[in-house]
Amino acid sequence: MRVGFVGCGTMGEHMARNIVKKGHELSVYDIDVEPLQRLQADGASIKQRPADVASDSEVTILMVVNDQQVRDVITGENGLLDGLRPDGTIVIMSTITPGVCVEMAEVVRAAGGDLMEAPVVLSQPAAIAGELGIYLGGAPETCEKAMPVIRCMGKNIIRMGDVGRAMAMKLCHNTLTMTIAQAVSEMIVLGTKAGLDFDDMVTAISYGGAQNFFLDSKAPTIKERDFVARFSLANMNKDVGLTMVFADTLGASMPAGAVTKQTTSSAMAAGLGPEDFSALLKLNERLSGI
Repeated sequence: MRVGFVGCGTMGEHMARNIVKKGHELSVYDIDVEPLQRLQADGASIKQRPADVASDSEVTILMVVNDQQVRDVITGENGLLDGLRPDGTIVIMSTITPGVCVEMAEVVRAAGGDLMEAPVVLSQPAAIAGELGIYLGGAPETCEKAMPVIRCMGKNIIRMGDVGRAMAMKLCHNTLTMTIAQAVSEMIVLGTKAGLDFDDMVTAISYGGAQNFFLDSKAPTIKERDFVARFSLANMNKDVGLTMVFADTLGASMPAGAVTKQTTSSAMAAGLGPEDFSALLKLNERLSGI
């Protein structure tokens, strides 16, 4: 399949690489030339504009940062719509507001193409391994068309419904993950101040109902104080913020989510944004005098 990829950053570069490694013809675009050069060495073709990516692709993937970037890449000057083929499909894999996905789907369909969403869960190591979890939102036939490409990037794939539903699920997921991260951070701080050994705490948690994937997967890097971003705190802060706005539009009460957003905002103010979201522990340590 002829595939396009716009947004080859921390996650996108590895996702794109897995597509070209599986034998698809890949066109790529990003404002940063370095990942494009690395992907070119793997067999990808560099394009100068998003429009050029779309005109050369049956399926074009977006992995950019936020609502405005998605709008700009699709509808802006030299954007995807300017080069979209009559049978072209756009796949939004960024984490953005569900309503923006619905809005963009209407715009793309009016132009004769189609759009679906496929936000991902897990972080950079899973992107490298091609083992991301992926939520699909879109018409069944659209999801089926893109599936050969989606399977290059993930192994746990579920269709959540029409456009907007997958993005809603992604916001639910990330806010729960960040709330768990905050709870784990508090637990580590409390246990440390009580004189407990870190490894003993991790093992003891695994014996009971508090066992969780975040602690199981992050314990080694937390112990080593390795907070290099696999998924940044800044991105988590953005996603939790999107969730709280989304919850307000639905009239959903999220008191724990509100506390989590307050905490991630404090971590951003403390300069922890570029670090891995597990670096939330550092904020809790500072607040507790460790």
